[in-house]
Amino acid sequence: MDRRRAIIGVLEGKRSSRLPRALFGAGRWAYRQTGLRIGDLTEDPGHFADALTGLFSRLDTDIIFPGSGLNSFAAEAIGGELVFSEEKAPMLSFPLIQSSEDAAGLASIDISDSPHGLGLIGMIRGLRKGLPDRFLCCTSWGPFTWAMILCDWNLLKDKTVTDRAFIHEVCELGVRLSFSLFRPLIDEGLIDGIVIPDGAVTLIPNDLYREVVLPAEKRLFDLARARGLWCFLHQCGDIRPQISLYPGTGADCISVDSRVSLREVYELYRQRVVTAGNVDVINTILGGDPSLLCKAVSESLAGVDPFERFILMPSCDLPPETPFENVRTFLSCADRVVPTGV
Repeated sequence: MDRRRAIIGVLEGKRSSRLPRALFGAGRWAYRQTGLRIGDLTEDPGHFADALTGLFSRLDTDIIFPGSGLNSFAAEAIGGELVFSEEKAPMLSFPLIQSSEDAAGLASIDISDSPHGLGLIGMIRGLRKGLPDRFLCCTSWGPFTWAMILCDWNLLKDKTVTDRAFIHEVCELGVRLSFSLFRPLIDEGLIDGIVIPDGAVTLIPNDLYREVVLPAEKRLFDLARARGLWCFLHQCGDIRPQISLYPGTGADCISVDSRVSLREVYELYRQRVVTAGNVDVINTILGGDPSLLCKAVSESLAGVDPFERFILMPSCDLPPETPFENVRTFLSCADRVVPTGV
């Protein structure tokens, strides 16, 4: 089957004949499974693409999220120094932004100034060739999560209370950083969609999110949609106070974690967007008994019509140490579960 076409059908609101399924993120998990070292990407993007193609070809996932685990790469284009660790995703060695002027001054960003960004693009080029039937959804940070990456946390906390102009400028910089990666991928026709995780917004007041950060998320999605892409938003953490706001971003699909009732979110969203999630990635997929996985998946789907505006996903990114067999079993559950109360 053409999984790419099937996911587009879900996003268009068409009823599915099978339960759509995907692994959210799974970047660092995939690198561990294949023995790839993130810091080596610039040396041979083609090798990364071949190894990941081989891995995902063995998995019944409809969507691949290239860029997962590498979200900070674009900051290299504005002078960020990446730090690589076996235990963590690449981060910056020091904060780049201290003032509104610092952020506003970075008006033009060229991803070709990021060797690792170019390596990522090369890897995605190979994935598109190797997995033509999969929906490729490139990841980057959401605007406020970019603010956390680029700024000292204590400074940022203070600014959320005292200086909305600063939050606006650094979020707009986040939009530019993400789109600097997306633009060449769009130009080459390599991706079908984009996804931004922006769970950091759960740490700020709702009015600041609604009035400053959400419009920045929407601007990024508007830029992508104008170029023919589908837009995914992933939110995790204590999202309950903000859950009704997320469709305002203009996302086509919203992925939520296990802290909320999937039934309630699905009923809230189903007339507007596709809902994805929210099978507990820690207790069910990472640490769960494989023989009980399908039972957990079935229970999570209670009250959801899984064939309409829904994609089965874990509640968040796969921990790198998740057993391969658990992952494969989780995906196979999509063809075995019997949802109740639909």
